[in-house]
Amino acid sequence: MASRILGLARDVLLFASLGTGILNSAFILAFTIPNLFRRLLGEGALTSSSIPVLAESLEKQGPDDTFRLLNAILSRLGIGLFLLQLVVIPALFLVDRIPGLEERWYAGAGLSQVLFPYMVFICLGALICGMLNVLNRFALAAFNQVWLNLTMIGAMLVGIVWMPAEGWGRVYLLSLAVLAGGLLQLLVPAVGLYREGWRPRLELGNHPGLQQLLKLFLPGLLGAAIFQVNILVSRFLAFSLDDTATGLLYISSRLVELPLGVFAIAVTTVIFPDLSRLSSTGDQGGFATVFTRGLGIIFMITLPAMLGLIVLGEPILGFLFQWGLFESRDVLAAVPVLAAAALGLPFFAWSTLLTRAWYARQDMKIPVRLAALNLVLNLVLGLILMRYLGAVGLALANTLSSMVHCLALQLFLTGESIVGFKPVTALKLVLALAGLVLAAFSGLYVLQLTGLVTKVQDLLAVVVVIPFSAGIYFGILWFFGYPSLRFLQGKQ
Repeated sequence: MASRILGLARDVLLFASLGTGILNSAFILAFTIPNLFRRLLGEGALTSSSIPVLAESLEKQGPDDTFRLLNAILSRLGIGLFLLQLVVIPALFLVDRIPGLEERWYAGAGLSQVLFPYMVFICLGALICGMLNVLNRFALAAFNQVWLNLTMIGAMLVGIVWMPAEGWGRVYLLSLAVLAGGLLQLLVPAVGLYREGWRPRLELGNHPGLQQLLKLFLPGLLGAAIFQVNILVSRFLAFSLDDTATGLLYISSRLVELPLGVFAIAVTTVIFPDLSRLSSTGDQGGFATVFTRGLGIIFMITLPAMLGLIVLGEPILGFLFQWGLFESRDVLAAVPVLAAAALGLPFFAWSTLLTRAWYARQDMKIPVRLAALNLVLNLVLGLILMRYLGAVGLALANTLSSMVHCLALQLFLTGESIVGFKPVTALKLVLALAGLVLAAFSGLYVLQLTGLVTKVQDLLAVVVVIPFSAGIYFGILWFFGYPSLRFLQGKQ
């Protein structure tokens, strides 16, 4: 939550500091490149494939051998990233020799030379955070993105107050802040792991866990690459559709990602080490219990978020985005796109948990194949539905393909169902969701009766109706003793 709020403040200051011209475009391009490697390596395939191996080693071999395995992984990753620097940074110098490019490409290449080392810090730091999670130490890893946001915010405030708007001073100060933030993202979790008994060493010797890691990493890397391509396909189709589709899809995805990133990813991160440990010991009953408990919490959060975004989508969009050139007609155009995207929210979260469950079982062949099929299905559905529904069709295609992908992951996960929801538990959730929808519609109706201007109604919908509806929802769950809520309260 802290990371999301600070990230929003960071983005506001970014445009206030650099505007929307070449400097901003160049910085975003240069910042995107190392972050792509972070998604593929640091927080993606490498960390996800390392945690089950490290958890199994901790369970069977103890901390000393596990730390030696961690050092072996860190040593190889660090050497590989260093060699990548030696290749990419000199190659970026060659961009200046290419004639005829627009100025932002030259500027982007120049800033990329400065920011590319950030990749080393965040990838190594993410792996150390994964080890902390294995040890059930979550706070430092959870706050790791906060340090970057704080350094960038501080640099931009300094730049706005003491540096002229023209020239490269602000953007270079911001780039140095990114490197400083990346260094903190490596050092802070490293100090925390040091206190747990880890000692950093260059470990180039062979370790039996490395072969096991490699078997998980390569399919996982392919799966992560497929996921990134899937995003690019959706954006390319939107870009080819009309001038507004890309923006409408971006706004919708940002709103959907908020509950997904804050709650669903948090739940998955916390239970992933437990799933890995239980799988390594062959405790299928415990594995099923933890998985079902995590899924229950995810549904408890994402289902009301989905309905809230659908029912209250118009005032949410109006309050957050109807400023300047984004007018009321743009809000109305974005509402159905947001609704179509929100329908997929529970399935996005469910598939995230399922993917981690497959990683915990150290089997990624089927998830990679299903991810490839999901890519094809999303492309086909997108091409068909965009002809009739425009941007709404693209959002709906992504939702439908995610539903199929999620259900297929669940179907193949095990021969027997590991989702142990009882009918009475599902009924309690349905009643609470009905109460939420009724409260939201009632709140909107009362606001319309007030005759206030639209912007004030949007504000009240966000700060009054949403908390009121959420209170009704969780109140009903509390009254019925919903298991997931009781578990979070420490009562079971």
